[in-house]
Amino acid sequence: MRWSSILAALPLLVAACKRPAPADEGVALSPRAEQGKALFSTHCAACHAPSTKLVGPPLTEMASLYATDPEGIVRWAVTPGRKRTDVPPMPSFRGMRTSDLADVAQYIIEAGTAAGKQKP
Repeated sequence: MRWSSILAALPLLVAACKRPAPADEGVALSPRAEQGKALFSTHCAACHAPSTKLVGPPLTEMASLYATDPEGIVRWAVTPGRKRTDVPPMPSFRGMRTSDLADVAQYIIEAGTAAGKQKP
């Protein structure tokens, strides 16, 4: 294995170890967002925090970008591009059901909006 591969994976490991409190703590979520919360915790939380950048953008940023377009999160998860050259690209979640990705998108929007309203 090359050192570059190990170094590229290092931010993911660090992010997983420093997982912050959930963005939705004390917030009532819709049923769809509740479904997405567990999937987000399993598949996304290592790289995405509520209001700080880990490997990927925080939920607050994603919620503001996709507030009126949750399907945009689904499209990105299935065929992600590369917006930032300083971090590893996001893997594709093409293997997940679209309905599960829609639940995750709803969670991102609701939890990200809630995190944006919390005091720093």
